[in-house]
Formats: sequence, C-alpha cells, structure tokens
Amino acid sequence: MALTKILDGGMPSGSIIQVVQGSIKTRLALATSGNYTKITGLEAAITPLSTSSKIFVTANINICGHSSYYVCAGRLYVNDAHISDASADDDTYGSNDIGSWFAIGAQQWSNYGRMQVTPQYLHSPSSTSQQTYSVYVTDNRDNSTIYVNRFHYEANEDFMNTAKSYLTVMEIAG
Repeated sequence: MALTKILDGGMPSGSIIQVVQGSIKTRLALATSGNYTKITGLEAAITPLSTSSKIFVTANINICGHSSYYVCAGRLYVNDAHISDASADDDTYGSNDIGSWFAIGAQQWSNYGRMQVTPQYLHSPSSTSQQTYSVYVTDNRDNSTIYVNRFHYEANEDFMNTAKSYLTVMEIAG
C-alpha cells in the first residue's frame, strides 16, 4: 500500500503500519543507587507516519536484583521523558510507592535467580517526529545493583547463560 494511501486513511484503524525492534545481548550490572538508570543500548526509535497513530510498546527483559536484596522496578521513557507510571501520584501507600511500568521481586535473589518481564504500553505521541523509547530500572528499596541478561552471581562464566532483551515498538493506525 502506498504511503499516501496510508496517510489518507486508507488503512483501517488498528492496522499495524510499521514495526521496529531494538535488542541487547550484553550482560549488564547497573549500579542504580536507588535512582532510575537507563538500560544501556536497549532502545527502539520509530517515526510515526500520522499524528493519529498510536505506538504500541512491548518489552521482553531478562533481569534480576542483587544477592540478598529484594526488588527491581522499571519505567518506560520516550525521548528521555518518563511516560509509564502506575500510581506514582497516589499517596495511599506512602511516599515510597513511586509507580513503575513493571516491578519484580524475590525474597532475596538466589545465585541463579532471574526473571523475564514483558510489560506493554500504548502511547499516543500525536506527532510525526521520531520517538525513541528506552527502559530505566532501579532498586529503590535497597539502592543496589540491577542485572540485565545475566545472574547476579557471575563466578563461573561457563554457566552464565547470557540472555537477550528486546524492546519492540509498533505504529498502529488511528
């Protein structure tokens, strides 16, 4: 279908116009110090063809926390601006409930414990400018390290089973 036909409303609402995927297979140890820290290299950029389009964002991230600590959380950013809260402005649970795109935890991470998170988000940028999506993570409870594509325990390189994480964005006709 020609680009002009797409822009003139030739595609039904909900049709996928384009798909872009970013990925990393690097093993990362991100010292968050309790702050949201960017997962280096995991991003996807898309330029919407229409201001009425929506961008469907989905991630598949292999992640874990550090040793005797408990939680990991993540947020979605577009063009370096945070867009994906749960209920960060709801003080029902106090000031330590900061709102996240995803959260995982363990009653202390075992040497080889890690999880696969698959959050989703539907963004309405109302723009035809490039949108660059990225993911930031934190351990805001213990101010510790978050590990991506690996276990926290890395004493034996033979059994690390390096994983690959993905960030996929799809333009959906409005």
